[in-house]
Amino acid sequence: MINVEFPINEKYRKYLKIEYLFNQYHFFIKQKHSNHITNILFQLLFKLNSNAARADIKVELINDLQRIITKYKTHVDEATKLKNNLEKINSFSPFALNNNKMIQELRVRSESPQGINDIDFSKYKIWAELQNTKSRNLFFRDLFKDLFIINESLSFILKVLRKHSTKENLTANNMVAQLKLDPSVKFDLLTINLKSNSIYEPSISANKYAININFTHPVDDKKTKRMFKFSVSLHSL
Repeated sequence: MINVEFPINEKYRKYLKIEYLFNQYHFFIKQKHSNHITNILFQLLFKLNSNAARADIKVELINDLQRIITKYKTHVDEATKLKNNLEKINSFSPFALNNNKMIQELRVRSESPQGINDIDFSKYKIWAELQNTKSRNLFFRDLFKDLFIINESLSFILKVLRKHSTKENLTANNMVAQLKLDPSVKFDLLTINLKSNSIYEPSISANKYAININFTHPVDDKKTKRMFKFSVSLHSL
């Protein structure tokens, strides 16, 4: 099956974007050291600093963990532990920018069209050349220990959200389907479940009464299929 996720509200759109950045970070931190991999890690971590190390994200995560504690008895212990860890973070300063001129310069370069590079930046080039995989990983883990608390909490919340869902079988007629909603229930995430050989690309528009699902051919949007079946899962915390 091909599972395509669509956030139904802005909060979970932010959550999924942050999750994507963390997943990239965890992939690249496992790679053997090279200057190119280190450049990518810095780019990702600057993005995480901008998107995840924010007071509003912390508040939203704490509120969602409290919601899980109240609603799901089987998750109380883990949710309580994560909530307590988040509340201990007074402020986010994962880069100590004021104390590290190299990181300050890297952050400025990361915002340029050329991105991070070591051209005319001997301090960074020498530092990167002196690293190995172990020392590089220790460097990043120390800088981002607070962000990893965000990562753990976010991953847990999304795991609980994805686990609790209602499934609906739908039929797309002329590439369009509609799912009616109960306006009294607040949904956070929609997963469209397609057959593994499906070539049609879904898109959605939603309000509190219905979700409209449209399918298009990836190459020729004039190519249509009269009818095909698929399923969706609606997730709510």
